[in-house]
Amino acid sequence: MARPKVGLALGGGGARGYAHIGVLRVLQEEEVPIDIVVGTSMGAIIGGAYAAGIEMAKLERILSNLDLNRLLRIPQNTFQEVGMVAGRIASELFTRTDWRRVEQKGTKSLCQFFSVFSKGLRFEDLKVKFAVVAADIDSGEEVVIQEGPLHRAIAASATVPGIHYPIRYGDRFLVDGGIINKLPADVALRLGAEVVIAVEVSAPLAERVETSIEVLTQAEMITGRELVRAKLEQVREQLEERLVLLQPQLGRISMLSLNQVQAAAQAGEKEVYLHLPQIKALLARSSSARPESR
Repeated sequence: MARPKVGLALGGGGARGYAHIGVLRVLQEEEVPIDIVVGTSMGAIIGGAYAAGIEMAKLERILSNLDLNRLLRIPQNTFQEVGMVAGRIASELFTRTDWRRVEQKGTKSLCQFFSVFSKGLRFEDLKVKFAVVAADIDSGEEVVIQEGPLHRAIAASATVPGIHYPIRYGDRFLVDGGIINKLPADVALRLGAEVVIAVEVSAPLAERVETSIEVLTQAEMITGRELVRAKLEQVREQLEERLVLLQPQLGRISMLSLNQVQAAAQAGEKEVYLHLPQIKALLARSSSARPESR
């Protein structure tokens, strides 16, 4: 009897997405087959590395020894982020920069980094079906990328609006997929997954907000959480118990904690072990026993 196709949906969440390393490592060690991988933002980065054949232990070492804050021009805190955005706005007002006409330095750095990271592969070269979720900044549409240069698709999905310029991909300008689909379990389902393992690494809401900036950030997070919840409900209606939701306990690790690779990966490992009996039980069933799509 044929086993059900397994899809892995890796969500965005900045440095909290390092938990995906631990998730993938355990799934590999436990010989859980993965047929489809879909990633958003950090999920696209980690998922792309996996699809390119990079071992998770090696990936953890690489990321632990890199200063990604400097390499990817990521701010250390909210106030630095606001300062960077304000400075860019002021610069563009005075210079009248048209970012669509030029490949910006930061954009080039992103693409160059991910080119090495993804070993120069194209989607067509991958042994596992892999898809990256990004957002079209002009139309607001979700864009699911499954062909072309792997590094450019990953860079597009990880491009933070306001911090990085949008990435040109064909005739579109793309940004962080997290603004439209932070946990792409629905995409994994559309691509043929019969069992979906979804890994959510969204940051928790702040217990108390003090400043106007924090109020704005909290409001955006609330909107994002509700969108994730709604999409997961739609997937669960079709898959029922065949949707396995992993939510690693990441504690104080924030989206900007890019030096917390090992701690986040360990949290991912612990979460998978809690759900392994459920996952293996689902895989023991034949695909003919799966619930019909409604």
